[in-house]
Amino acid sequence: MFDIEKFVIFAHYIRIAMWINFREATLHDVDAIMALVQLRIDWMNAVGLHQWNETDYFGRYPRSYWEKNIKYFLVGEVHGKVVVATALYSEDVRWTRDGKYTGSVSGDAYYVHHLVTDPAVKGVGVEMMKYVEQYAVEHNVHILRLDSAIGNQVLERYYTQLGYTPCGICHDRLYHGVLREKVLPSTAAASEPSVSVHQ
Repeated sequence: MFDIEKFVIFAHYIRIAMWINFREATLHDVDAIMALVQLRIDWMNAVGLHQWNETDYFGRYPRSYWEKNIKYFLVGEVHGKVVVATALYSEDVRWTRDGKYTGSVSGDAYYVHHLVTDPAVKGVGVEMMKYVEQYAVEHNVHILRLDSAIGNQVLERYYTQLGYTPCGICHDRLYHGVLREKVLPSTAAASEPSVSVHQ
């Protein structure tokens, strides 16, 4: 039996995937990225989620942080508006080679941070994560790692559905997170991304 509601949702995601433009971020994107973070913090407060809104996020990551690290960011635009962004680092002090919180590792994995989306534009976070997977495989990196707040069941389900497996915990000031990783295939199913944040 035809399910019109599922069809409408599917059509929406296809439309987003067709119109989103991924590119390397520039200093001109700092305001847009920080505005997305503030939108998401406001959304978390409104729906009762506990993550960035309870960890002094902009105290931990002031404007100088975003400006200094903008070279590691990717953004996605729909009709010229930035609706999704993430940072892709090649090391993270929360990880070691065996996935435990004791140090950092370089070269073996990419570490996804600050994934942020416009709450009004559904599906762009998933599309960004697909793009990050493409990028990683095409650059001969086959592990993606990230973390999410302990107790955030929404993100627990989200990252589980995307194939990320819990493998430890981390602590960073007010933040307490679950470390997650995903092993990627050795060949990319899609074409090579057009930007490189690690050149």
